[in-house]
Amino acid sequence: MEILNLHTMKIKMNEITGTKKKLQIGVLGCSRVAKRYFFPYISSSEFADVGFIGSRSLEKAQQYAKDYGVTKYGSYEDVVNSDVDIIYISLPISMHEEWCIKSAKAGKHVLCEKSSTTSYESAKKILHACKENNVRILEAFAFRFHPQHKSIKNLIDNELGEINNFYGIFGFSPPNENDIRWQKELGGGVLNDVTCYPICASRIIFNSEPLSVLAYFEYDKKFGVEKYANALLKYSNQKTAFISSGYGNYYQSKYSIWGSDAKISTKRAYSVPQDYEASIFLDKNDEIIETTVLPADQFGIMCDIFCNVVTKKITNPFDFEQDLLNQAKLMESIRISQQENRVVLLSEFD
Repeated sequence: MEILNLHTMKIKMNEITGTKKKLQIGVLGCSRVAKRYFFPYISSSEFADVGFIGSRSLEKAQQYAKDYGVTKYGSYEDVVNSDVDIIYISLPISMHEEWCIKSAKAGKHVLCEKSSTTSYESAKKILHACKENNVRILEAFAFRFHPQHKSIKNLIDNELGEINNFYGIFGFSPPNENDIRWQKELGGGVLNDVTCYPICASRIIFNSEPLSVLAYFEYDKKFGVEKYANALLKYSNQKTAFISSGYGNYYQSKYSIWGSDAKISTKRAYSVPQDYEASIFLDKNDEIIETTVLPADQFGIMCDIFCNVVTKKITNPFDFEQDLLNQAKLMESIRISQQENRVVLLSEFD
């Protein structure tokens, strides 16, 4: 005989009545990323609602709650100690470790904005806390959930031949001087902010992890954080990825893949607005063929998938935790390569 607890009874009643109990998401940080992507998504989500908004400023949390029709707001601690199911962390990167661990210890699943950490050791601590408390965590690289990448994968399989090279770039004009991107103590700098995107994309395209890295940064003299970052990643079978990013460039958010039979490139690969029609370009036989991809809310798709994974309605599309750890290891390798001016082998971390 099945013994039903209160939670199970609610699920059973929802199944009988045809209603769905939405997950409650607590928000840590009233950031521009949350304002631009999270709140537009959550307003129409069939899987989740905002259960609590937390900010270091009570006034700001109250204003966000008023703007988005949320009844509960307060401090970060208030969110962690509430009855939400998932915590979305949109704080400065240097604060991610503390609040990921506190969220995990409170039994909350975690959706953490990129970059998840400032170090490999920090990533290991976060994942240990999640494992110990049986909660899931996903690093919020929303771009990887955009439908254009499935189309790119099909082109790779059918048109590209043998992949030889990946070239990923992401950069734009310098942020305002009071932007947290310039604050070293908060995890600022171009590496954690945007270089992480093409780094992640190269891992997805090659479907493997690099063997070694060589990196070079240029630092801002006033703020002491890297404003340009370049890295050469060596994968198996002599495949390479060149990554370039910077504050002070003409806006670019794209990558290209060079194969034995053709070349594929994107128009915008990482920061893709919800109403943006993406394009993929296949360069083959001296002809460039453009494929357009209908607008999609990549952030919303990511959140829906995470909600359905934590409720076990679907299985992982990939191993969230291992992916976070692999990304953190590669980011750490790039930092060490810059600091020590040498090629760093990923095997050094084994």
